[in-house]
Amino acid sequence: MKRRPVTEAERDEVRQRHAAGETRNQIARALSRSASTISRIAGDEGLRFEGGARVAPATEARQLDLAEQRRQLVGRLYARAAANLDRVEAPDGYVRVELLPDGRTRRVTTDDPPAQDERHHSQAIGSYLTSAARLAEIDAGNSAGEVRSMLGDLARGLREAFADGEGDTNGG
Repeated sequence: MKRRPVTEAERDEVRQRHAAGETRNQIARALSRSASTISRIAGDEGLRFEGGARVAPATEARQLDLAEQRRQLVGRLYARAAANLDRVEAPDGYVRVELLPDGRTRRVTTDDPPAQDERHHSQAIGSYLTSAARLAEIDAGNSAGEVRSMLGDLARGLREAFADGEGDTNGG
């Protein structure tokens, strides 16, 4: 089926209705044209239909909600990293639970964690800090690289500190 040509009057009406805030589909119904024809006319006229005015407040609210969730997660990840470090460096000793052959458990307190436990805590801390840095990057704008660098350096330093202590058998 052959398309009927678009008239100058229709172009004017598209411009007017667009300026009045009507959607592509509303204009198409009013002019008895397809939405694709209205899109083509709008494109020729430099007009855009993105639903922006209609959905912008909802989009902005959602972005703010997600930013707040990221901030909360960053705080929780830092808290987890700190809790792991506090456990390793507890002034009253490192507490671990051993499973006995009969299935019971017992709590054992030592001056320092075993090397394997310390390594696991170090890996967990590094993982928490890396995740926090990635989340912080999203909202950091141009300083994202600085955040990543600072937290990466901190995580690397913690790993090295734990690694240095693994070979120390004298508890120091």
